[in-house]
Amino acid sequence: MAEQAVRSKLGSQELTEVLECYDLGVVTEIRAYERGSRRSPKAWIRAINSKYLLKRRAPGRDDADRIRFQHAVQVHLKSHGCRLAGLVETRTGETQVLRGSRVYELFHFIEGDRFNSRIGQLESSGTAMSRLHDECAAWKGPVHGGATFHASMDVKTAMTHIRENGDPELISAAAPLQDMFETAREQVMDLGWPSMRNTIVHGDWHPGNLLFVRDEVAALLDFDSTRAEPRIAEFANGAFQFAMRHGTGSSGRLSGEPSLEALSAIRRGYDAGTFEPLEEEERSMVPPLMIEAMIVEGIVPVAMHGSFGDVQGDLFLTQVKDTADWITSNRDDILKALNDAGAPS
Repeated sequence: MAEQAVRSKLGSQELTEVLECYDLGVVTEIRAYERGSRRSPKAWIRAINSKYLLKRRAPGRDDADRIRFQHAVQVHLKSHGCRLAGLVETRTGETQVLRGSRVYELFHFIEGDRFNSRIGQLESSGTAMSRLHDECAAWKGPVHGGATFHASMDVKTAMTHIRENGDPELISAAAPLQDMFETAREQVMDLGWPSMRNTIVHGDWHPGNLLFVRDEVAALLDFDSTRAEPRIAEFANGAFQFAMRHGTGSSGRLSGEPSLEALSAIRRGYDAGTFEPLEEEERSMVPPLMIEAMIVEGIVPVAMHGSFGDVQGDLFLTQVKDTADWITSNRDDILKALNDAGAPS
């Protein structure tokens, strides 16, 4: 039976002690903000002069060095004009609050619209991504972040856990994915991955982490996964996430196949925003990288919980396989959509 994920909550005393570390003036309203990771509770806060979002880091993403690095990246991007929510400093000038083993961050709350599949939004999301990459290309500071999904050992670990769990339907649904992942990994390596240089990336580029005002990006959210990796990994995964959501409504569930129109729009936007447009060698890696990313992001939570959100695990992994098969069969069309992308509209 699949585990039911329970959303963590911030307690009243917890909120009081953390907010005392900030100079917010008179706070007039606090309410739970139930979006994003269930393991990272948030609260929306209204003060006399502003609105804020308080967040407690999820376990496993609260390493002190990692947070300092990710905060430094956000400060750097904000200072160079990138559109971020922006960290709020404590009374003593810190960007985080420590209470026991828990870490808290406070952000300015940004009003904006969620992704609604317009082509202009797809293009501007690509532009925002490439600008982030350009601004961090010469990063000289320390790097502390998670590993890229490419060649991740998490797939093998997840398969072991699924087999040990003994659910025959889940084992059957998951079994083909390990071989598909390995095939995609080998393709990426053969296409030149070892020669790709690393840069700082957002690390979790999907529609839920961007806000829009009409067709323009108003803010980038959630830098908990920021790390260093070749930029094409972020492009491939981010483009896949947006292309899968394009035209499918607000549920965000995996269904069908990625929109070629959306992939083309994101590529147009990316190249419009960068001094270094994507090279053909990079673009050739996109289909197998999409397969790798999709399998990692699907099989790991299913191995942990037996489900993906409220979708039964074996059904979700069957959808993953079907989409991976489609990407493999339509590789040439995907590359044509990426290679023939024209100027932004």
